[in-house]
Amino acid sequence: MFEFLRDKVYTIDGNKIRLLSIILSLIIILASYLIAFLFAYIIKKEFRKNRTINKSFVKTVIRFIKYIILIIGFFIAFQVLGINLSSLAFLAGVIGLGIGFGMQNIISNFISGIIILFEKPIKEGEYVEVAGYDGIVSDIRARSTTITTRDNISIIVPNSNFITSNVINWSHKDPKIRLHIPLGIEETASKLDLAKKVLLEIADENAEVLREPKPSVWFVGFGSSSFDLELIVWIQSPIRRHYVISDINFEIAKKFAEYDIDLTYPWTNLVFKNGLQIGNPDIISSMINGNSGAGGNNKNNNTAESNLDK
Repeated sequence: MFEFLRDKVYTIDGNKIRLLSIILSLIIILASYLIAFLFAYIIKKEFRKNRTINKSFVKTVIRFIKYIILIIGFFIAFQVLGINLSSLAFLAGVIGLGIGFGMQNIISNFISGIIILFEKPIKEGEYVEVAGYDGIVSDIRARSTTITTRDNISIIVPNSNFITSNVINWSHKDPKIRLHIPLGIEETASKLDLAKKVLLEIADENAEVLREPKPSVWFVGFGSSSFDLELIVWIQSPIRRHYVISDINFEIAKKFAEYDIDLTYPWTNLVFKNGLQIGNPDIISSMINGNSGAGGNNKNNNTAESNLDK
């Protein structure tokens, strides 16, 4: 039987290849696949025992070993077939050069992925902000990383963005963050202490605000018509910051109304010089607020203009 396989010869482009060599090559390729998956299973099983190791790093190690084993397997299979790989070196170089120009971004992202997985600037499960998107890192692959936003939308971000641009990692070492909640109150000095007391009570009553570090109130400065304050609180997770800010703002609006503390809003004073008299203030007010319309009520506009000329 083996004599038949050894004697059976196929000629491909002038190269004589025995049937036995073809069968052995296929067996070697199949064996390399089996060995690669066996190694991957063993490594994955060993890494599961140590939960402190990053999952992304484990994936990278497994993929790297798979690629190495498969490359070695194909190399041996070609040698068994009697194909001289050195004769293909020039052709591979020309093809590689052409492909290289068209795959610059892919190669850049692949190398960036390796850097990410070894330097670990981001990890799966961390909350990050990059390229105008923010969300949880759900998957790190060789070419790209998937970020899942708070709206449960998956954003595929090329890995090079994490290397070449600024990345905000909200949970890199310590996920705890500090929130600044600004507000302005009426210019009444006697109500400053009361406002501070109410703000601290609101912070203490919020279940998501940490007790340590303690909440505090800063007097930031004097506005054009307000005392500018900031409520400073710490929370455990950056993912919840928008919800906490919203809840606290609701409570500030209700509590300040209860204690008769006025919150200030932007407003404008119009000062008319040279003895200018306003014939109809309601018309001027409607013009300022845009109530007269884009095309406007020409009659009202003309009346306002005539009154301003008086």
